[in-house]
Amino acid sequence: LPWDRIKPLATELDTLRRAILDDVAMADVGHAISAMRILVELAPSVYERSDDSSGYLSDVFREAAANLGFLWGRQAGRDPAVTVRDLLTLLDADKYGTCDHLLASCGKALGTEGATMLRGTLVTRLHDLPASRGKDDYHINRVRMQTFGHLRDLADAMGDVNAYIEAVSLNDRQAAYIGDIARRLLDKGRASEALEWLDRETGETSRFHGQNDDLRIEACETVGDRDTAQSLRWKVFQERLSLPHCQAYLRHLSDYDAIDAEEQALNHICNFPVRGVALSALLEWPALDVAARLVREHTAELDGRDYETLRPAADRLSEVYPNEATLLYRLLIEAVLDKALSRYYSYAAKDLASCHLLAPMLTATHGMETHEAFMTRLKVQHKRKLGFWSLIGGN
Repeated sequence: LPWDRIKPLATELDTLRRAILDDVAMADVGHAISAMRILVELAPSVYERSDDSSGYLSDVFREAAANLGFLWGRQAGRDPAVTVRDLLTLLDADKYGTCDHLLASCGKALGTEGATMLRGTLVTRLHDLPASRGKDDYHINRVRMQTFGHLRDLADAMGDVNAYIEAVSLNDRQAAYIGDIARRLLDKGRASEALEWLDRETGETSRFHGQNDDLRIEACETVGDRDTAQSLRWKVFQERLSLPHCQAYLRHLSDYDAIDAEEQALNHICNFPVRGVALSALLEWPALDVAARLVREHTAELDGRDYETLRPAADRLSEVYPNEATLLYRLLIEAVLDKALSRYYSYAAKDLASCHLLAPMLTATHGMETHEAFMTRLKVQHKRKLGFWSLIGGN
């Protein structure tokens, strides 16, 4: 199918899906189940004839698979063994991720009896798999990881945290799921156990530094350890300049203490070694006067290639702090010209136009070039970059 037919086809299929789920199911759940399964099993042949890089088709088919699990649960007197059989048939045949959300919607259809049967089948499959011969044993490794995933999904479908922990314990990568386990324990009101799991995390086992800090803060608050929660909020702010953590820290202080803490926080941001990150934090605060001071005092430490930070900062500062905004625009311009990045000349030209507009508002400052001096230097140093100067006009 050509690319421009993908979205219309997805719309048609989604209309069919909704009709099965609403209209057909209202009249006859059994017929709705048969029709929805046909739709789900249609997915491979559709994928093979189309480019679904947009994800329109896969979204519809995944939703249809989830709907199928819901419909199984609506069918009165459905044998859990039949649900297990049909579920495994679809999961085993799925090569495109169509059934990624199917198991999660099968809690009611499976019930305790079906969940026990399915868990037993999946565990037996794991034990029957031959030992992996390493990274090259792709098929065995893929089946093993899929089976681990099915066991975790089954536990979630049944709302069984203990079963989730048991599923993770079968995997030799337990550390990767510490946060997932803690989240589920917290949702079940088991904060003390969540903290015990979080305490297993080390710098070596964490996938991303500090990824579970928010879970630990929530768990500490839940068990009444507010001092530790506050210490963690401040620690996260200090390490990453995370303003949401700083704001949460301040909200838990008295008005008097919050004033001193705000001052400490702003001083910490100003002294943060990555100046671009500090500048973004000050703009987000917002503390434009402090941001302007940072630009003024640490211009040389800012990276003109960091256009995602510097250009918005320059735009924000331009109305009240034209000198500092000009310094940022100049950094952006010279970062492009110094490396002769011709594909960015148009951006540099716009930044130079901004400098020209701000020039009448500049105040004489020691160590800062006038607009005229900056233009003269630019023309001397980059006179051969005709592609750039052709965009400038009479500035």
